[in-house]
Amino acid sequence: MDSTQTDKSSAMASGGGWTIMFLCAGIAIIAACVLIPEADENQRLLWQSERLRLDLEHTQKEVATNEEFVKHIAEDPILQERLAQRQLKYVRTGTGVLDLGQKDELGSHSPFPLVSVAEAPQLEPAKTVGGKFAMLCRDPKSRLYMMGGALMLVALGLVLGASGNHD
Repeated sequence: MDSTQTDKSSAMASGGGWTIMFLCAGIAIIAACVLIPEADENQRLLWQSERLRLDLEHTQKEVATNEEFVKHIAEDPILQERLAQRQLKYVRTGTGVLDLGQKDELGSHSPFPLVSVAEAPQLEPAKTVGGKFAMLCRDPKSRLYMMGGALMLVALGLVLGASGNHD
């Protein structure tokens, strides 16, 4: 009787080992197939958030620059006249379009430095987890097959772990 109990305990121990191994492998594959695409999505959302933050800062700089330009137009009649002449393509008699030989004391009234804003900084593309396994987890078709195989591993672990004798 003692030998049959030893056989049963060794069978249960070996079956339990297979059960744990297959269950853990199956659950790990399922977890990876779910978590890797979600981590990529979180990374993409973080990148978009940073991009929007930089765009907002750039837009706020442009708004401040344009407000300053409007303030200069309201206060400076020479700037108003130059802008009107430029828009109407009008040149006063006795003046040249561009006189490079003389220093212009009114050069500070040019509107171009008032409205120039540096371009918004560019972000690097969002980085994702690398490797062949991660690529398999990202592809919907291979992810479906991997999750099916993982469920088979879980089922196999449960079947191998089951004991035929329940005495």
